[in-house]
Amino acid sequence: MSQEILILGLNPAWQRLFALDKFTPGGIHRLPKAKEFASGKGINSGRVLQLLGGSPLMMHFLGSNFGNRIFDELSACGIQQAPVWIKEPTRIATTLVNGGETTELIEPSPVLSESENQDFFQTINNCWHSVPCVALCGSFPAGFDVKLINALDFAGKSIFVDAIKDIDNWLEKGVELLKINMKEYSELLSRLGIPQVTSSPQFWKMTATAVLERLPIKNLVITDEEGPVRAFRLVEKKFQGMELQPPVIEVQNDIGAGDSFFAGWIYAHGLGLSFEECLVKATAVAVARCEVDRPWNIHLNRVQELETLLAPAVEKMTD
Repeated sequence: MSQEILILGLNPAWQRLFALDKFTPGGIHRLPKAKEFASGKGINSGRVLQLLGGSPLMMHFLGSNFGNRIFDELSACGIQQAPVWIKEPTRIATTLVNGGETTELIEPSPVLSESENQDFFQTINNCWHSVPCVALCGSFPAGFDVKLINALDFAGKSIFVDAIKDIDNWLEKGVELLKINMKEYSELLSRLGIPQVTSSPQFWKMTATAVLERLPIKNLVITDEEGPVRAFRLVEKKFQGMELQPPVIEVQNDIGAGDSFFAGWIYAHGLGLSFEECLVKATAVAVARCEVDRPWNIHLNRVQELETLLAPAVEKMTD
């Protein structure tokens, strides 16, 4: 996979990770030395994509000391960046991990000025026409002028989306993949006015078909924490659905599992893998991510082992 992918992870964070033997809400905790590193949905996806063999170009808003540290860290690992420098500091995300359970505390995002929005528009126009693939990851910072990004020409590009807010214009133009979690799926169904009778055995087929008929989404994927991953598409107007239950593992840290899944699917798509193979590879990458303390410590041989384990476990929902 040699094609460059523009990753729009516009709301990054500086991550502080604490591993605790025990965490008690309301108690006093003597924290160990923090592990600190660049994070956020775009950065997590980009670093996993690079590890798999992809070529990400990272675009994000960076501010103050933590913004500088993010830029330096990603530069040191060889990731190309198109940063937009802003006045307000990059936010901090604090993660507490104990016994496989994670608690995350995230600061508010920086607020962008009008001139910073214009800097973004100029920067993205400098690289937009040269990249065949674009991945939109997560939320926008406060004050972001979404009209600037909605005006972009999608012609000839493969668009991947892992977001839910302010993305309607993108979905209406057509995307290769929309990857969201169960809560976000419920929000999307509400926005589209699609009934949510979760007790119905036909819930998934009815709702996914309705979404795919209304919006030009090629592949719709819904993750559900410890539940099955579900993937849907229409081929010549015929519904195809698959689900895959991840195996039980010893979780070290599950923050960013969805970001790793997203990267795995993008990489699999770039290899020309089938719909089912994309689901298997992406799930294997997400599971391998949960077995380590941070996304880019994933062991590629473990991903291969998990693919072998998961391939026969795919269940088809096609009539």
